[in-house]
Amino acid sequence: MPKYMVIANQLKQRIFSGEFSDDQQLPQEVRLTKAYNVSRITIRKALDVLVSDELIYRVQGAGTFIKESNTTKSVDQNQAELFDVDNLIIQIVNFSVDKPTKKIANKLEINRFDLVYVVERVLSRKDIPIAYQQLYFPIKYIQGMRMDALKTSISRFLTDELGVELTNINRDFSIDHLDKKRADRLNVTEKDPLIMAQEKIYLSDGAIGVYDCSWINTSKYKYSVRIALD
Repeated sequence: MPKYMVIANQLKQRIFSGEFSDDQQLPQEVRLTKAYNVSRITIRKALDVLVSDELIYRVQGAGTFIKESNTTKSVDQNQAELFDVDNLIIQIVNFSVDKPTKKIANKLEINRFDLVYVVERVLSRKDIPIAYQQLYFPIKYIQGMRMDALKTSISRFLTDELGVELTNINRDFSIDHLDKKRADRLNVTEKDPLIMAQEKIYLSDGAIGVYDCSWINTSKYKYSVRIALD
């Protein structure tokens, strides 16, 4: 693993552990270079990873700060699920163990020699396919996945049965298309636009325990997000 990724993971662990409070400024780059005995370029690349993961933000001329609510808190299982899976039918299309592609290894911040569980599934409501999912679990962090667990709530299985603590979730939404084979599973065409949700679920030590992509057919399923304001 590149040195900057090692440093990024260590900084994540410090953030998730609550060492830094919300909106607190991180140590300056000069101090970090001395603390980790690396170049300033390496520190900047490590901080770029945290910015990309939406854990910190930069203020021109002021420094780098912790984003709000990145300290360690157990994630509510309802927050960890994109869908109400208890009211959906889940079909497992693929469940295998493999080496990750370069893209997936980068998303999970692991190396390409690490093994991952690879899961593909179709979610349906009243026999109508509404979403296609690809999920990846690094085996060095998540062990003991079972086929029956993949037909229910993943987060519930991880927390209740495997005892894994989920602490933070990053989600990005965009418009995307599926290739013909996968589009056929949703009864759509390659040209039909779908909402794609990319998600990273973090563990208590700052590692990424789950990376998944969901393609949602909103013509059959009205996906909405509810935000609770304190």
